[in-house]
Amino acid sequence: MVMAFVTFCFAQDISGKWSGRIMDQFDITYNFKVDGEKLTGTTSGPDGTPVTIQDGVIKGTDLSFTIHIMDNDVKITGKVKGDVITLTMPGMSGGDPMSVDLKKAK
Repeated sequence: MVMAFVTFCFAQDISGKWSGRIMDQFDITYNFKVDGEKLTGTTSGPDGTPVTIQDGVIKGTDLSFTIHIMDNDVKITGKVKGDVITLTMPGMSGGDPMSVDLKKAK
């Protein structure tokens, strides 16, 4: 019980709008909402339609969630470091994983 309390106290509240660029070509924005260790929110698909974050969890500085995009479920993991969230996702067509740094929008 003490461990759960300590983890809860140190979970990052990343609620709000975060943005970055994938492969220096595509702008990406996430709207996160944190409730304890539950992470919810949205992002936008390539055509601009909203995409809901599913199965989101944040524990301390680590986070993970799934988005359904282009007929695929994509598992995304991340790490919060100060005012930057680094997200890592599988590469296209089985290639190397891609990562993107997000900064909190003002």
